[in-house]
Amino acid sequence: MLSTEDANKIILFLSAAYGCTDSKEAQNEFHRLANELRKASGQPEE
Repeated sequence: MLSTEDANKIILFLSAAYGCTDSKEAQNEFHRLANELRKASGQPEE
């Protein structure tokens, strides 16, 4: 299982990428990936 700390570190990078694009498709994918990391680390999805 992925640790919460590691998942949240990766999510910070995804959040930065999310904020750098206006593409709704890309934003949706960054959000989906962040939720997959949350699930893998036992955190609730957002």
